[in-house]
Amino acid sequence: MAGLHKKRKADLVNEGDDDSVETSDTENASSSEDLSSSESDPGNEKDPEDDDIVNIDFEFFDPTDIDFHGLKSLLRTYLDGEEFGCSELVETIIKQKSVGTTVKTSEDDDPIGIITALNLQRYHQLGFPKEVRLFLLKHCQDKELKAKLQEVWDQAGTALVISERLINCPPQLASPLQHALFDEEIPWATEDEPSEELRNSFKFERFLFVSRVYQDNLEAPKPSGPGDKKGKKKKANKQTATMVYARPEDEFYHRHSSWSYTFPVTSRPVQKDELQPLRLVMLLSPDQAARARKELYKVVGNVALNQPEAAAGAT
Repeated sequence: MAGLHKKRKADLVNEGDDDSVETSDTENASSSEDLSSSESDPGNEKDPEDDDIVNIDFEFFDPTDIDFHGLKSLLRTYLDGEEFGCSELVETIIKQKSVGTTVKTSEDDDPIGIITALNLQRYHQLGFPKEVRLFLLKHCQDKELKAKLQEVWDQAGTALVISERLINCPPQLASPLQHALFDEEIPWATEDEPSEELRNSFKFERFLFVSRVYQDNLEAPKPSGPGDKKGKKKKANKQTATMVYARPEDEFYHRHSSWSYTFPVTSRPVQKDELQPLRLVMLLSPDQAARARKELYKVVGNVALNQPEAAAGAT
């Protein structure tokens, strides 16, 4: 197996007002982790911000059968509330042991994150790829992009990247997870899988990402009509909505993508002052994805490269 990340601890600090763990969609909070802040001596003065710091050990594992229910809980809103073959998707992730990583706080806990890449041609006879394809095409309003999506979906060498984790996982997890998948597991599989067919199935030529982002819920101002006081039409003030990336890596992948599109999540109501949840679909070549990861590692860092196991796993 690919070496460095399996059963490797990442000592990270999670800062936030809420010590609980939430899922990537607030409707999906059902994991069993109990992550609490460390107790302090009430007799000593302390910085108020100390209450917001939680020290957590994260461990990376191969997906296994014991993860089935945890992964199903994590991925059940993958199509934003629409019914799809979630069990089939989870079973596929678990069976593909050579490529795929779960994040846990211990081996016996439910996964709080998953990243893997599935060859769409390899699994094209299953139900869930067809359901995901229809979902993405239905929400693509641009005819040119819809044609591009259809084309790459049916081409050999297209990987669907499944990447979900709890929304308040620390951003430092981004780099080692990307490193594990793209810099270790996929290269390992293309060389060391037992059959040529399997080795070739991981020689990806493009990566399709389906991610979660958020945007200011702005209503564009309307131009004044001909009946304004001066009898002239006023120009609308252009407002650019700010995109907020739930996971740090998505900003870099988006920046380097060949093409992308977004569409709103309508499975739950959004208040006027809330951020609008969106789905971001983007396509990257291996070179584009590598450049994005290089920038990510520079900005966020990559604890995977500092682990003692890295050198041993690279052999």
